[in-house]
Amino acid sequence: MTRLFSKLYLIGLLLLAVGCSKPAPDIDALLVARVGQSRLTKNDIAQLITPGMSAEDSVKLVRSYVKSWIESRVMSEMAVKSIPDMTVIDRMVDDYRNELIAWEYRRLMFNQHGNVTFSDDTLRSYYNTHKSLFVLERPIVKGVYIKVASDSPSLKVIRRLYRSTRHEDIDKLEKEDLQGVIHFDYFRDRWVDWEQIETRVPLNFGSSPEAFLATHKSVEASSEGFTHLLEITEYLPSGATMPFEWAEESIRRTIYDEQRLAYDAQLRLELYDEGLKDGTIIVNIPLE
Repeated sequence: MTRLFSKLYLIGLLLLAVGCSKPAPDIDALLVARVGQSRLTKNDIAQLITPGMSAEDSVKLVRSYVKSWIESRVMSEMAVKSIPDMTVIDRMVDDYRNELIAWEYRRLMFNQHGNVTFSDDTLRSYYNTHKSLFVLERPIVKGVYIKVASDSPSLKVIRRLYRSTRHEDIDKLEKEDLQGVIHFDYFRDRWVDWEQIETRVPLNFGSSPEAFLATHKSVEASSEGFTHLLEITEYLPSGATMPFEWAEESIRRTIYDEQRLAYDAQLRLELYDEGLKDGTIIVNIPLE
């Protein structure tokens, strides 16, 4: 109650600060605005104010929300007066509401009773069977990227170590306090979108990333007092088949969607049959 009171008190002050035109008299002290029979109260907008929000931002937010609410209700009021047959709208609203309820029910039922976890074997089997579906739109790479101050005393050591294939050299890069290092990203063990790397390095890679990656395994570029070191250990061009680990999440979503659709169809059939048996559903015309 104390928290709610504090919010309402703040909103009251904000509404005074907004300086809107005088509202019509109303006996409800919590009323913020009214359009016809629609009412907006301080309780309705209390949740808009979040902890840490400045008074200025709070005033702007409340003002914007109230104006938007009034505009939508005014439009609705005018529409009701102008549309001759509201039964069509009412039926559409009822149909949409029923669709939302049914969609949420099916989602809950599938999450409770359907198969929502998939083994690695299931994912890999799907991948191997549908490889033609998983094609790269952009190149992906593996490697090492380092951004270091150009005047760093560690630069010479970093140049020697970052291209090494010895684990102890990479460990040294990761663990030692190398001066001037701004960014260190070791991704030899995972695929990364080339665009994420390309945007970091101040270098013109040309119009064909594939042509550059095919001929350059390491890059060094300096700009604005920093040296960028990049080594590419592997790359796959656009148009190539995605590696499994890159496609895994997409496969997971695809299988989930397929199984949910199958579950939906089965659930609809079961509910229909149960409804016919217990008399909840009555159909007086042949459906087939």
